[in-house]
Amino acid sequence: MPIISSHILDSVKGCDAAGIRVRCQRLIPGAEPQAVAEVRAGDDGRIAIEIDTHNDEPGTRYEVVFFSGEYFAVGRQSDGVSGLIKEVVVRLDLSDVSERCHVPMMIAPHNHSVWWSQ
Repeated sequence: MPIISSHILDSVKGCDAAGIRVRCQRLIPGAEPQAVAEVRAGDDGRIAIEIDTHNDEPGTRYEVVFFSGEYFAVGRQSDGVSGLIKEVVVRLDLSDVSERCHVPMMIAPHNHSVWWSQ
């Protein structure tokens, strides 16, 4: 079964985004999203979600939501400006992934950066 993993980094403080909440949903064409998992990153800012894709219909995607606004609200930044970005959403096609899809993420109250690797 494929694993969606991520290392989430706080680019404001220059550290791991420990404790950030991350949700994964299965998106099936023509159906309501299905919850797969909701996790919090460990102290190392990492998450791993095992996904059972064996019965996926063609066109199924996975949505990973990083709750960055919630994360930064807890450690309130000293600039006094609230970020407009409350959630970072990444949609993935796992149809050709057999082992791991690693999606590192850098977050800040006003921006984010994401990339993909195996």
